[in-house]
Amino acid sequence: MNYGDCIGCGLCMIGCPAYEEAGYEPHTAKGRNRALQAGLGARDMEESVWACTLCGYCDAVCPKHVRNVEIVLHLRRELAPGTAARAGWGGVSPPPRTLGGGPLILGCTLRTRAPELVPSIRRFVQSLGYPADPEAEGCCGSLEAEAGCAPRTRVKAGVVADPVCLEQYDAEFLGALAMRHLDRFDLRGPFYYVVPHRLVNGDPDRFYPLYDALRRRFGCETNLDLNRLARSTSMGSLQGLEGRRDVKSAVDRLLKHSKADRIITCSPAEYLAFKAHSGRETLYITECLT
Repeated sequence: MNYGDCIGCGLCMIGCPAYEEAGYEPHTAKGRNRALQAGLGARDMEESVWACTLCGYCDAVCPKHVRNVEIVLHLRRELAPGTAARAGWGGVSPPPRTLGGGPLILGCTLRTRAPELVPSIRRFVQSLGYPADPEAEGCCGSLEAEAGCAPRTRVKAGVVADPVCLEQYDAEFLGALAMRHLDRFDLRGPFYYVVPHRLVNGDPDRFYPLYDALRRRFGCETNLDLNRLARSTSMGSLQGLEGRRDVKSAVDRLLKHSKADRIITCSPAEYLAFKAHSGRETLYITECLT
């Protein structure tokens, strides 16, 4: 909770999905930090606490290294469990947690909302020598942690197919594996590649070079901006998956200057967002296997 280090420069507002959507400074990291510095608590800023999508843009760009994502999670845990339902998280108790490591972690979004992608995912990881048996049915608890109802957990696993689940696992990310084996894919241009913002914004030194190499090799358009950070539709957040964000407007902003007729991504939530709202051919990376 190092909100006291915030100097109010406002850099965090530039790529904040909540600010882009509402134009309301108190919903940004700067707004929350200023409120905390003034002595306000979690219950004084519930709307702001739930406006955050945890995209990580603010953490990556902050010159004072304020841990804004951790601050939001801390505030949500102060509010939980009662306010998780009031904030609109389904109005029900979180699903039972069945966190366990395995050779392949698909994640709830893939299993329940995009099961058509699973065969190509299994084929890809098997081609790299990984067993492709999915984990037991159930939720790893990443959204429960986002709702402030549980702390984060780190469990060893093989390959994780959804960046949201990487909040809970120490594992290889399928999208990063794909970037290291680009010759296995048909990536004819022009196309727009949607980079998973949680990864690039959370650890830019590790993940930015992978996706920047893709951009330089194929000349594709991406959601990476000049700050080496990835802009978000917020679809992969707890609020976005529950339909409580204006995902269409975010998709329109990202594609405003794009002329590509194909969209490719390694994020299941972004795949669903662009497939629903872009009007363009949308593919998950493993659907492009040769």
